[in-house]
Amino acid sequence: MAFDKKEYMKQYRKTPQGIKTNRIGGWKTLGLKGDYEAIYQRYMNTTNCDLCNVELKQGQKGGNRKCMEHDHNTGEFRNIVCNTCNQNKSDNKIRTDNKSGYKHIYFKNSRKCWIYEKVFNGKLIKKCSKDKIKILCIKFAGILLYKY
Repeated sequence: MAFDKKEYMKQYRKTPQGIKTNRIGGWKTLGLKGDYEAIYQRYMNTTNCDLCNVELKQGQKGGNRKCMEHDHNTGEFRNIVCNTCNQNKSDNKIRTDNKSGYKHIYFKNSRKCWIYEKVFNGKLIKKCSKDKIKILCIKFAGILLYKY
C-alpha cells in the first residue's frame, strides 16, 4: 500500500497541531507579526473581546467573531477582539502603500501589479492584475453582489 500524502495532510489538518499550524500560517500570510506561540495561546484562551468584553464565538460569522487586532502598518499583534471592534479601529482604513485611493487595493512594486485583498466570511480574497480597472471591477462587483 502506497503512502497517500494528500489523505495524510487532510487528516493532519484535523489534529490540534494541524489546526494550530494552519491558523499560524494564515496569520503569517495576512502579515501578522509577533511571538506566534504566545499569540496562539492567548487566542485559544481568550473568551471575551479585549475592548468591549462581549463573549466571542470562534468560527461564527458576524459581530461576535474572534479576530486578531493588529497594526495594519507594521503587522504587530495588539489584541483579540470581536469583529465589530476590529472593523471600527482607526488604522483599519487605507494602507500606507495604497496608491489607488480605495480601501483594500494597493500596488505591489515587486510584482508590478495591482492587488485587491479582503477577508470575507473568514476567507482571504486576493486578486492580482496589471490592470487597475480590473481590480476595481472585482472590488465593486463584490460590493454589489455580496455586500462586503
